[in-house]
Amino acid sequence: MGFGFVVARFGLFLHEIEAVRQGVPPKASSGLSLWIGTALILLGVLVNLLVSAEHLRLMRQIKSGPPYGVRSWLMGVGVALLLAMLGIAMAVYLVFVGH
Repeated sequence: MGFGFVVARFGLFLHEIEAVRQGVPPKASSGLSLWIGTALILLGVLVNLLVSAEHLRLMRQIKSGPPYGVRSWLMGVGVALLLAMLGIAMAVYLVFVGH
């Protein structure tokens, strides 16, 4: 997700450099880097959510066997869901605000 954000912002950086080099004001851009970066962020969110679901399934399977503490896996799921929400927020920012 972080790499997607960097890719999306790199396009803006290139436009700024080009504008300074040519001595003209920078123009708004919705170039390819914005969409590729957003796609990478959303892919990261999807993978994060899928891995969280698999982790929950595995922990339920382990729970039926030897005793394991619930705290050990709730933190992992909580962090994964938080990262997924942050990824969605970054994608929304890039699409609607990040011109």
